[in-house]
Amino acid sequence: MEHFRFIINLAALFWLCFHAMAKLEDRRYSMSCENGVCWRPDDEGPCEVDNDKPKLFRWEPIKKGYTRELELEPGKKYKMTTMANKPPIFEIRNFLSPEECEQIKNLATGKGLHTSIVHFDEHLLEKRKNIEGHAEGAASSFGSWDKNQDLSITKDEFMHFAVNYKYAYLTEEDVDNMINKLKLKEMDDGKVTLQEFSTFPTASIDSYINVLKQYHPRHKERYSNQAWLPHGRSADPVIRRLRERIKVLTRLPEEIIRGSEPLQVVRYDENGHYNGHYDSQSITAHPRDYKCCHTTVASTPHCRLCRYATVLYYLNDVEEGGETAFPAADNETYREEDLVKNVTGDVFNLLQNCHKARLVVPPEKGKAILWYNHFVDEDTGFMGERDDYTIHGGCGVTKGYKWVANNWITAPDLENIDYKSSFDDDATTT
Repeated sequence: MEHFRFIINLAALFWLCFHAMAKLEDRRYSMSCENGVCWRPDDEGPCEVDNDKPKLFRWEPIKKGYTRELELEPGKKYKMTTMANKPPIFEIRNFLSPEECEQIKNLATGKGLHTSIVHFDEHLLEKRKNIEGHAEGAASSFGSWDKNQDLSITKDEFMHFAVNYKYAYLTEEDVDNMINKLKLKEMDDGKVTLQEFSTFPTASIDSYINVLKQYHPRHKERYSNQAWLPHGRSADPVIRRLRERIKVLTRLPEEIIRGSEPLQVVRYDENGHYNGHYDSQSITAHPRDYKCCHTTVASTPHCRLCRYATVLYYLNDVEEGGETAFPAADNETYREEDLVKNVTGDVFNLLQNCHKARLVVPPEKGKAILWYNHFVDEDTGFMGERDDYTIHGGCGVTKGYKWVANNWITAPDLENIDYKSSFDDDATTT
């Protein structure tokens, strides 16, 4: 009898242990952070650590298409949907009301939109005709120009050379303008022969294309106008209300939201774009003594951007184009050098290659998208290394115009936890 009772008790103990472990595993699955920061329910906000500095909160993507319902204001709920897992990218439609969108645009217009390009001077191109001789590198080789190897170079082959060797997307009109401005007599009959190539001024052409890329709106890395709106105590009520909404959405501490950058409002006109880029900067790629640029101890330009997360708002419906593209989203084997090798031309030129990206988000008035530019450091709970999967950009506006606004949420890594933000109304130098 005693032996039987022992077996019953042992079985019961085994059953209890088994179910306890199962619950623990469920808890690990449902409450863990992707980067192993800590275990917590999604909506409990930041964990507290021994040094009284709150760890950073980060929404788990769960899976693409997963939707949460969040109460961001009393009695008002919003749906947040996962658009990508790597990096975690979330969409919240109707995050801003139509009235809020209009007020933000009005505030930016009143503040004064400043162009993010310099004035393009056509005389810069005309001066290229004075450069003689052959360029160095690929431009000096006839084979680089003669795509079909028929011993002549046509306008189409001009454009092909520009894409493959200069990452410049020229139209036929661009080529005609170049021929006229540089007085390329070799092109009088519409082609350059191998014999004519000996006097063909490739150095002049190479310099001309470089000027186009550096100064011409359609060929620049970025073409837009912008204004910055403060979000502190003196800010417009709409901006202050938005800041409170962001605090609830991100579950980040008050001091981090308060110390984040002013709201950047951007207008893109036709052909407006912003090629592939990162919002933040790598920790390990910079010297250790470089402080976060938003802190009161930073020394510009010897600092680095520490933008933990980005919240992007669309302030209008765009007639055509103007999407936001993430070329590397959910590409498990992504390496930047491989992506560049596998695509003809410049894959990060989103004026041309927008729809080759893995994720393309169409603009929609009032919509917000949230993503994390950095991981959370597993050991400290503070900001970790940059997530290179966050490379993104603004596709070209092909018709109409586009208004967006950016909330860049700054945060400290371990080296910067004791420094206040220069954007914080209550900040004091440490």
